[in-house]
Amino acid sequence: MKVIYLINSKEYNYHKSLADDFVCVTGGDVIDMGDGTNLGMRYYEIEKMAPDVIITFDLAGHLLRTGNDSLSLNNIYARFAHILFHKPDHYGRSLKARQNLSMFTYIPNGSGAETARAGYPEVPNIEEFVPISYKPADDKERTENIENIKRWWDDFKKEAML
Repeated sequence: MKVIYLINSKEYNYHKSLADDFVCVTGGDVIDMGDGTNLGMRYYEIEKMAPDVIITFDLAGHLLRTGNDSLSLNNIYARFAHILFHKPDHYGRSLKARQNLSMFTYIPNGSGAETARAGYPEVPNIEEFVPISYKPADDKERTENIENIKRWWDDFKKEAML
């Protein structure tokens, strides 16, 4: 299974270390949307990779827009997991973009999935996930993160890869 991660280390300094933790569980490649590469070229690069799963952190892939300002990722045939490390209202306009049914958006546990579903009707699959510290304090917390990522990944594969 080909997995790619879309991160934005320019905006979120913790993305690189989190991507390392996720990749050690799922395998895959990491693409940094904040590295200055032209976004049109970046879209074609992602499309050419033909991933089965695209995992974004904090909606990093939502930077990719079509000419009429819709989400370009809707045009890529893959399953998606958008993992948000902050409450939904942190993302403003980016979370209001229409998403395909193949996209799953995960919000922090306790953020109110029901409220988020009502507030973001263009996002069809909003679920809460077990806590993952986006800034682990020590090796123990990082190990807990990896265990939580393993559980999440198993659940995601069961749910999204049917």
